[in-house]
Amino acid sequence: MQKRWRILEPTKVLAPEAFPDMHPVGTTLLANRGITDPLEAESFLNPDFETGIHDPMKFTQMKDAIDRVFVAIENGERITVHGDYDADGVTGSTVVITALREVERLVGACGTRPDPSVDRVGSIDRSEGVSLTPLRSNVDYYIPHRDKEGYGLRLATVDILKERGTSLIITVDCGIACVDEIALAKEKGMDTIVLDHHEFGEKLPDGLLIHPRLPGESYPFQFLAAVGVSWKFSCALISEARRRGHDVPIGWEKWLLDLVSIATVTDMVPLVGENRVLLTYGLKVLNKTRRRGLLRLVEAARAKGDLTSESIGFSIGPRINAAGRMDHAELALRLMLSDDDEDASRLAFELEQCNKNRQKAVEGMMKQAEEQMVARSEAEAANPTSIVVLWNAEWSPSLVGLVAGRYMERTGKPCVVYGKHGDHWIGSGRAPNTYNVTDAVRRAGEGILTRSGGHAQACGFSFVKDEEAEIFAERLREDAAAHLKAEDLVPELLVDAELPLDDIDWRLVSTVERLEPYGMGNAKPSFVSRNLELVDVGLVGSTGSHLRFTARSESGRAQKFIAFKFGSRLEELKLGSHVDVVYDIGINEWNGRREIQCKVVDVRISETQS
Repeated sequence: MQKRWRILEPTKVLAPEAFPDMHPVGTTLLANRGITDPLEAESFLNPDFETGIHDPMKFTQMKDAIDRVFVAIENGERITVHGDYDADGVTGSTVVITALREVERLVGACGTRPDPSVDRVGSIDRSEGVSLTPLRSNVDYYIPHRDKEGYGLRLATVDILKERGTSLIITVDCGIACVDEIALAKEKGMDTIVLDHHEFGEKLPDGLLIHPRLPGESYPFQFLAAVGVSWKFSCALISEARRRGHDVPIGWEKWLLDLVSIATVTDMVPLVGENRVLLTYGLKVLNKTRRRGLLRLVEAARAKGDLTSESIGFSIGPRINAAGRMDHAELALRLMLSDDDEDASRLAFELEQCNKNRQKAVEGMMKQAEEQMVARSEAEAANPTSIVVLWNAEWSPSLVGLVAGRYMERTGKPCVVYGKHGDHWIGSGRAPNTYNVTDAVRRAGEGILTRSGGHAQACGFSFVKDEEAEIFAERLREDAAAHLKAEDLVPELLVDAELPLDDIDWRLVSTVERLEPYGMGNAKPSFVSRNLELVDVGLVGSTGSHLRFTARSESGRAQKFIAFKFGSRLEELKLGSHVDVVYDIGINEWNGRREIQCKVVDVRISETQS
């Protein structure tokens, strides 16, 4: 669909002379990311672990939480890590479990040895969403089944953990909104530590809360993913172990950063401040990881070369998430924890199959959604709506968010999709930044929804009655009509700067690379060049779905461009046409040759020809 291009125009820019080794456009790229102070720019361009990582003990309740863990370990109490079923919950749980078991091992060797009779937990029962760890440890885990149990700590789970013998629950990527559940745990004699970063209500749970955005929280950085919070907790735990005389190698906790890098990307937290440092160093560790499960996962994903934030976003993250969507997230957690090559290979294969099944299932749902869209567009021809609402009782609630995301990207409209599991309709919504879909769902779902929550651009919800599916959809359409304007539905493409082709050189490539890693809050820089004459155009790829063209500027400079998935526009982009192109800069390596690659983000016929 046609996008509105907007070139960013920062009001303040550092003088290019301040960074003579960078391309002159470099300081504009920094300013577009809110960086106009020389010291701040230096910190951004050269993330430093020693100065960029905050002391975890700055969390208001961290000391009390760590003290409680040591009491539990030294007394041989059962500790259960209750994680979420997405990549953030899985990696965060892995970080916490790894650190707890390391401290448990040290305390077992140097302090009170846990009672061997409670070392073994039991077997795994995926069908009920119960995850029991068959390891000789007092640290076990529980990951809820996505469809059967849903998000967060449940009252029924509290009963299960009490029966298991748990005395300390540590929630990861959930818990901050589980007020009643944590109250029940306390009533049953179980304490709770919450490691979370989600939205919270007016009332907070009665537990030890490690959350960077709580009212009055003294921790100086608010935007950690749950895996980041988990790592801070683990660092504090390891630091306290050292203080108590246990021999933990210096830098041991840095080897957990491979996991931190994954969810810092997949959970779409802003890659600024401490997150930028965590991801920068996390990628270094990820590319040197000793973790057998991750190594086998990378092999199964056929990820080539150095792993980057893009590798995580397109290869590693989706496979971890596929476990919870298609089977049980415990599968991914066991892979991350595995220290046996044969076991890791088997689990990685299962995860790869989950991912393939996810892809196939989503394609089937998209085909059915297209049929709904065609029928609905005919009915709405005279009165089109500003939101897409789709539902089918046969659709898996685990996958509706993926369908919603695709339709939002395709149409520019907010999209809400729901499917059914058992007696419950469960759905997800996605929206552009011009519309708060979580608020919209709450308004439209008043008196209908049994549960809802989320962020401005993504939400989840559930309801029970079949007859309310259509009523809810109609209310959503009415809400969108009242709160959205036509201009809000035209997606905006932000462009960092306008460049002549003559400015594209290896110095620019080097400058762009210095802004890595990319992600939310630090998108890969994009540029626009205008009125370029197409002197060579052709289809590439096994199915001819991609375009490759050469464009020449008025000065005579020619540049090759690759346009992935633009093959359908071959008829429009004819030889001799003049085009405006938005693109990003990279390197193409082939047969030992390296050349600058301009990858097309968007292209249109120049206004002089329109």
